[in-house]
Amino acid sequence: MNAIDLFSGAGGLTRATSDSGFNIVLSNEVNPVFAKTHHFNFPDIPIVTDDINNLTKEVINEYVKGQEIDLVEGGPPCQGFSIFGKRRFVNTQGYDPKQDPRNFLVYQYIRVVKETRPKFFFMENVKGFTNLDNGLFVENVKKEFEKLGYSNIWCAIVCAADYGVPQERYRMFMIGNRLGIDFIPPEPTHFSVESGKLPTYRTVGDAIMDLVGKENEIPNHVPLQHKPIVAARYGYIKEGCKLNLDDLPPELAVATRRDSKTGKVSNYSHVYKRLDRNKPSTTMVPGHNAFPVHPTLNRTLTAREAARIQTFPDTHEFFGTRQEQCIQVGNAVPPKMAEPFLRKIYQYLEEGADYES
Repeated sequence: MNAIDLFSGAGGLTRATSDSGFNIVLSNEVNPVFAKTHHFNFPDIPIVTDDINNLTKEVINEYVKGQEIDLVEGGPPCQGFSIFGKRRFVNTQGYDPKQDPRNFLVYQYIRVVKETRPKFFFMENVKGFTNLDNGLFVENVKKEFEKLGYSNIWCAIVCAADYGVPQERYRMFMIGNRLGIDFIPPEPTHFSVESGKLPTYRTVGDAIMDLVGKENEIPNHVPLQHKPIVAARYGYIKEGCKLNLDDLPPELAVATRRDSKTGKVSNYSHVYKRLDRNKPSTTMVPGHNAFPVHPTLNRTLTAREAARIQTFPDTHEFFGTRQEQCIQVGNAVPPKMAEPFLRKIYQYLEEGADYES
């Protein structure tokens, strides 16, 4: 089963696709540092390090060499869709979302699907994708796929924790095919404690606590050297909680940021929050200082600990500066989140001999 891997990043979807049995004939990533990470971890997969706009049909054919493509997968960059970003559309008659530069890469993804005609496509994005412009944008994207013959489209918000990822991360998965198959998603494999079902969600403790004391001994497990005042503040955060500013002594409540307007430290939810060993993590947000605080240590997570929570194996190394490593880890699709869906696609394709292609 041949696949094309778009917007590859550090290779979360690449790993899930490969582990599901697909032969990836081509990957594409515009960032050279991210592409270096990808090439190191998948040396046998050809990667074109270029803007997807330059991934023309001619370039694709150089790698596909006339082979049939069974799957195109990828997650177009989502800055225009995130509920944390600017996502308001201009509500004017005749507005065309294709003209919004934030969404252009989605239509490049559709173009590649049009030119390669895979049997299935798998597209991932933030959950804000589904309610952008009151849901009209996602419907427009579906219509574009339907014009290409992909009349069977399944689209839903998926929780990573339901599939064995120690993280309550929600993402939109859209899966379509031109074989007339009504895609049925895989059943969850893990359940919340409140549900009373087993097995329960995997926890932060399951994922990272064995790494304590192994700092600087394995790749990407390098702690950030916090300012003493920041590390001291971390000491006042209870496990599983945000920093309570009222708990800080006066000398620790003084702002250290030059751009502070109040003179006092601000409790940014994604900075001063300590994870709980006995629960799944919150979403790994990409960024240099965006990772949460370790459950027991007065520092933020290392890139390796975040990668563990994202279900990357320790053999998967990340290159670049610490900030670039953190962005790669945080942006990635957790491999174990996507894998059950890709295995289901593979199963449909194996059984697809009876379908009209």
